[in-house]
Amino acid sequence: MNFQTLKLHQDGALLRVTIQNPPINLMSVTMVQELFQLGGRLHADPGIRVVLLDSADPDFFIAHFDLEDLARAEADPSQGSKYPDINVLQSLTMSWKALPQVKIARIEGRCRGAGLEFLLGAMDMRFATPQAQLCFPEASGNFLACGGGSSFTALAAGPARAMEVLLGARDFDGVEAERYSLVNRTLPATELDAYLQDLVGRLLKRSPAVVAAHRAVFAAVYSGMVEPLFAGLAAENVGMRAAQASPEMKAGIAAHLKAGQTRENELDLPATLARLAQAG
Repeated sequence: MNFQTLKLHQDGALLRVTIQNPPINLMSVTMVQELFQLGGRLHADPGIRVVLLDSADPDFFIAHFDLEDLARAEADPSQGSKYPDINVLQSLTMSWKALPQVKIARIEGRCRGAGLEFLLGAMDMRFATPQAQLCFPEASGNFLACGGGSSFTALAAGPARAMEVLLGARDFDGVEAERYSLVNRTLPATELDAYLQDLVGRLLKRSPAVVAAHRAVFAAVYSGMVEPLFAGLAAENVGMRAAQASPEMKAGIAAHLKAGQTRENELDLPATLARLAQAG
């Protein structure tokens, strides 16, 4: 498979997926489509047992969803989900969550908005460097993380910390992310690579049957959460539709697009959004 936004490297039963969508690794419609396509391949390829997701850009893992694509999707109903209770990003996350492979993210640089939503919902394990910067900026733009981010953050961190993370809308580093149970472990880059090499080597020794047996146990333990989770996803969509009808969200996105989704503006996105809000 040849992709525009993903670079694949297979080494035996390990598939390394590198995000590469310069200049700042925005999650675009094209990236979403390619992740769906790759997910379909993984469902049909039992030879791949571990997927490691990383980024070609040390400053940006995934910046956030491309606001230009978001505006186009809002204007064209055919670009949206066909189901009112689950949107395209939620569907992508849940489809990856169901893959039989063990999926690991190595986070370095900035991972915000839709990128963080995808990692929280789709990945089995997440590891970060101390310099990683994670953020849900949506509240600063008068809407909410609606690709599963609000629901999965509450499940991972608890409601109190989820409120802090989602409504605070600030960057928090890898050390804080570990403290809040949003990543498994935070280590300096060289130590993290050594740790992941050892972990992946161990995982590749586990048979698909053993991995599936563990998944079956987890599915049984959390079976009672299935309906509440989907209720949370539906509530995200209700909140997003209400936000899209508000002049505040439209004005916030317009101001961001006018300023530009540039590397300079995105390196410290919370500060950029605060500046734009003050100027408005």
